[in-house]
Amino acid sequence: MKRIIAILLVGAVVFSFAACTKTEDSQQSDITTTTQPQTSQTTKAPQVTTTKPPETTTSAQTTVITNPFAEKMEISWLCGTYTSHLYEEGRWDEVELEERFNVELDLWNILIHSGQMEQVEMMLAAGDVPDFGFYYKDGFALYEQKLARTVPEKFIRQYMPSLAAMYDENPLIWRFNKEEGQEGEYYGLNMVLDTYVRSDNVPLWNLDWLENLGYELNDLVACQYPQEGFHDQFNGSLYFSDTIFNIADVSEIFQAFTEDDPDGNGVDDTFAYPESNSMYERTIYGMFGFDKNNSLYYKDDLTGNVVPYYAHTYYRDYLIWLNEMKEKGYVTGLPGLDTAVNELASSLSTGKYGFFNMRISRINTNYGNDVGTWPPMTILNNIDSSARFVITPYMGENGGLIPYGYTPAASNRAFVFGGEVSDAKMARILQLYEYTCFSDDWMRYRYGIEGVHYKWSGEPFQSALVFTPLDKIPKKYAGTVDMGQFGNTNFHIGTGATMNYEPTYLQWYDYYYDRFTQSDLLLRPYKLYDRSTMPNDTYEEFRLLYTETSPQVFAVRKDFEARTGKGEISNINTEWSQYLDQLYAAGLEDWIEIWNSDDIMTYEELVTPG
Repeated sequence: MKRIIAILLVGAVVFSFAACTKTEDSQQSDITTTTQPQTSQTTKAPQVTTTKPPETTTSAQTTVITNPFAEKMEISWLCGTYTSHLYEEGRWDEVELEERFNVELDLWNILIHSGQMEQVEMMLAAGDVPDFGFYYKDGFALYEQKLARTVPEKFIRQYMPSLAAMYDENPLIWRFNKEEGQEGEYYGLNMVLDTYVRSDNVPLWNLDWLENLGYELNDLVACQYPQEGFHDQFNGSLYFSDTIFNIADVSEIFQAFTEDDPDGNGVDDTFAYPESNSMYERTIYGMFGFDKNNSLYYKDDLTGNVVPYYAHTYYRDYLIWLNEMKEKGYVTGLPGLDTAVNELASSLSTGKYGFFNMRISRINTNYGNDVGTWPPMTILNNIDSSARFVITPYMGENGGLIPYGYTPAASNRAFVFGGEVSDAKMARILQLYEYTCFSDDWMRYRYGIEGVHYKWSGEPFQSALVFTPLDKIPKKYAGTVDMGQFGNTNFHIGTGATMNYEPTYLQWYDYYYDRFTQSDLLLRPYKLYDRSTMPNDTYEEFRLLYTETSPQVFAVRKDFEARTGKGEISNINTEWSQYLDQLYAAGLEDWIEIWNSDDIMTYEELVTPG
């Protein structure tokens, strides 16, 4: 641990210089904040494969027992998103694994957080990496810097066969993080992401307000919570409906929320929603058919070109609509004195807004540390304990929900091996992870011991987990942070594990996928910027072009957005052609030449087997 502290101190000097060169408008990640993504559409327990027992060799005279773990190994480890920096060594699960696999595990106390990468960057700047870990870094880039090594497919199949079987069931995953020109070599262990078949951002409405205004919603079903522990307080507060509002409906409802006294207090003090100009408007711009993600490209039927969202006709229509909502006072702004996220949470918690762009992980869940700062919980706890809310599928004629991710694997969603890791040590790590992620005891190393750290509220793997508070766990099995540093759900098929079997998520998923298909609900791009969709030389060609010209392109976009937001553009339709000309002149024309080419496969070609 002293060595890691020294790395951070030395790296701080390097990072202070690196921070100054950070580009202003880096490509936004479409996957950000879940702690443990994985894939598929079932909540059953995963198939399990236990660690292979020691082999025996028999002869006519003797029986020789071969111990595959005879040599003791020291393994440095960096896993545990949002918790690794707080972990204290020597916890019971670490000790169990050290004894079983004859290893000394050294979990580095470095923060792994997609939005706070400073400690990881300092570690890399110091030229040091753990033997094994996940820390939101592209395995190819680490390999090019000689900080990581590749893992052979034959090793995955031999020492972590359950993971190989899962990849075989989802063969597209084998295409990610694969070393080009080398058969069967990978830059890391791909996470199995179910994020491309679900959304984390959903439209949430004040159901009481809608009913007060005369709106009737179809197929209204209440979310059922365990009648004990943390979740019991939410029974009767959340509903699901399959009603899809078109854009005209939304405009009408926003007007009524603002002008027709939906809370019945006789005071003109209500609005539709506060704009933050951030990813928290995903359900709003998703209503127009696009995601504000710089890795996605859409084909514009008007021009025939494959373009980023801000050069697409749908974006123009979105700006026109939003400008109108703001001019009429239905959509308000934020004070601008704190971060947009903090101000958005505070504004929505006042009980004066009827529409919420909400992450489902924050809706009546025990999932994250900041859930209690967002509605509905803040409204239920502080304003109206009887308030009711409803989730609808999506909005808009061309709309859809924005998925939390777009592929079943990703270049920066892989567990990587350090450049100095030997084949023998790699085999030991894979054997350990096969055990903690796929054995009959996999829950033990992700969530803890049933009856000690958690219990099921109903049928196992089909119901919510009820967690024991940390201060109520017996000292023998207690720790400073929740479980999951040595086991995870990143390789599991069961979608419930993605959200810790939270009832809001489980029932939301079941409700909507009983009524809609993935293609009905989710937006998809025409093309995707990823190494999996193009040759390496094309990827590098665009990366260099993007680095060179994106500041100019973004400057044009930001100027247009700012003038639109301030009401300085009286007719967006009139100025749209001029805006496109400026984007093209700034470098977008060269981008389009690459994106229009057949060198880059379409998204449909990527995800369609065969």
